[in-house]
Amino acid sequence: MKVVEVTKFGGPDVLVAKRVPEPVAGPGQVVIGVSVVDVMSIDAQLRAGWGRDWFPARPPFVPGTGVAGRVISAGDGVEAGWVGRRVAALLPGGGAYAERAVAGVETLVAVPDEVPLWQAAALVQVGPAALSLVEAAELRPGARVLVTGAGGALGLALVRLASAAGARVTAAAHGQAKRAAALEAGAAQAVDYPELAGSSEGVRDDGAGAGSSGGVRDDGVAAMSFEVVFDGVGGEVGAAAFELVASGGRFFAYGVPSGSVAPVDPAEAGRRGVRLIGMEQVQFAPDEFRRLAERTFKEAAAGRLATAVGLVVPLERAAEAHAALQSRELVGKALLVASARAARYSRHGGPEVLEIVEVPLPEPGPGQVRVAVRAAGVNPIDWKLRRGFRGAAPDGPQGTGMELAGTVDALGPGVRGLRLGDPVYGQVAPGAVATHAIAEAEALAPKPDDLTYEEAAALPVAVETARRALRDLGVEEGETLLIHAVAGGVGLAAAQLALAQGVTVIGTASERHHDFLRGLGVRPVAYGEGLERRLPPSVDRVLDASGRGELELSVRLTGDPNRVITIADRDGAQRLGVRFSTGDGAAAAARALREAPHVRLPVAEVFPLERIADAHRRSEEGHFLGKLVISTASWASW
Repeated sequence: MKVVEVTKFGGPDVLVAKRVPEPVAGPGQVVIGVSVVDVMSIDAQLRAGWGRDWFPARPPFVPGTGVAGRVISAGDGVEAGWVGRRVAALLPGGGAYAERAVAGVETLVAVPDEVPLWQAAALVQVGPAALSLVEAAELRPGARVLVTGAGGALGLALVRLASAAGARVTAAAHGQAKRAAALEAGAAQAVDYPELAGSSEGVRDDGAGAGSSGGVRDDGVAAMSFEVVFDGVGGEVGAAAFELVASGGRFFAYGVPSGSVAPVDPAEAGRRGVRLIGMEQVQFAPDEFRRLAERTFKEAAAGRLATAVGLVVPLERAAEAHAALQSRELVGKALLVASARAARYSRHGGPEVLEIVEVPLPEPGPGQVRVAVRAAGVNPIDWKLRRGFRGAAPDGPQGTGMELAGTVDALGPGVRGLRLGDPVYGQVAPGAVATHAIAEAEALAPKPDDLTYEEAAALPVAVETARRALRDLGVEEGETLLIHAVAGGVGLAAAQLALAQGVTVIGTASERHHDFLRGLGVRPVAYGEGLERRLPPSVDRVLDASGRGELELSVRLTGDPNRVITIADRDGAQRLGVRFSTGDGAAAAARALREAPHVRLPVAEVFPLERIADAHRRSEEGHFLGKLVISTASWASW
């Protein structure tokens, strides 16, 4: 299995991926197939060598203390019912940066179906800490609360919980994006750290609405006092925050990203009657952790507890997550993805044979890249293959989907011209409906900035097919082209390409799509009985994207089977001497996308990954405008 080790104390580059033997559960333990790993600021501090007097880990070691996934095996003394369950776990001894992790059953918490595993990983440590702090604060409606580190994962959870309790929350964070996130989470105002020491410049109030740039307060934070301060930063920021605690207030010092807790004088706290609460408030015995974690997931399922996720990268790129934490620019949580989810079928049949399964992250080979998929298109060939269109029964689980849009997630040997994070789209071998998929580098084109991922995923197959069909037909300027099923993906792409060449386009389509087609410049004709009477007596060329038996009529209209091409009726093509057009390959699709950047397709409907079967049903029904798309946004699909 793959793990990421701290090879020596140092910067993020000391994190190195390697292969190690699979772990085995001991008595009272389980082995978790890790889906998502929680990355904490303290992970980066320990990697750099901080806290050696308190933390025993010495390189090489596998960092990380929070995971979410499924139990794949259990040791002696563990109830068999745990195996196969979705869980989150705390690993006090580390070892989370791995595809498999061993956890004691005492820190194992079931994750409700309503809570995605990415959210469980993001909250497994933040949620219990936030609930513990807010419980101890005993907030009352109208209480004045200050949260430092408010743009981080724990800070945002605290802002949300304290605001929900009726407190007026001031969020302190460095950077506009973090302050905006705090305002969105419910803070009444957001300030930068210098303002804690007396400057009122830039204080943003909620008067202009949450998340707005708001107005500037004249009184400044230093002129205020707070009944409760949650200090998640420590150091000088924590010291400044302590000065703002009102007499008789409470000061929670639990954060050390600055390298130390706030240097607070206990005598001064005593003089002002300020109660000091330290790290003990966020350190839990197993029973208390489980109580708080179970409550965390109940609150998350109800939508009352959440935090932001600012970065998601695959396990082997843990160094990027640490670098983002060190930069102090990251909003919310960083997560590592240790496996993928994909739509698969193991036998031919209806949409019900499709299921979402967890699979290892695919590894790109020479000339290949791994794409973190954001969206995947649905085409008729997908459900035809699923039904057994090409013969023999599947030899093992099969993927579905042949076009995708996303970002480059990993590079195979020899790949040039692409970088990690590049937005791309293109055609792939079946398997695009997944959180991660492998693509040949030459099969990908840069995604235009003005296309959403869903819009981009609708294009590759349709654009390549349309360009190929028009090329093989030899359509020329001034001719009339009839397209059967012009409101489908290929039909719309072909219509736009032909119109750009100066070709007159007539298209058969359901009447509800006619206004849209007229807007493109297409002359629409309704399907059904009497179609021949509604068409002109002759046309120059015909593209059949329908497969509903119009080939014989098309040959009569053109007078020559060589002037007709079909992508949908192989049997009719053989019988009538009409060409049947098949794909030129994924590289051809990438060239088509680059050469036809103006083509756009309407997205008829977007389905989440879990509803792939519904998307196939809808595709089989037909009669929609444009394309169906699956949302496979990598981390959100967890």
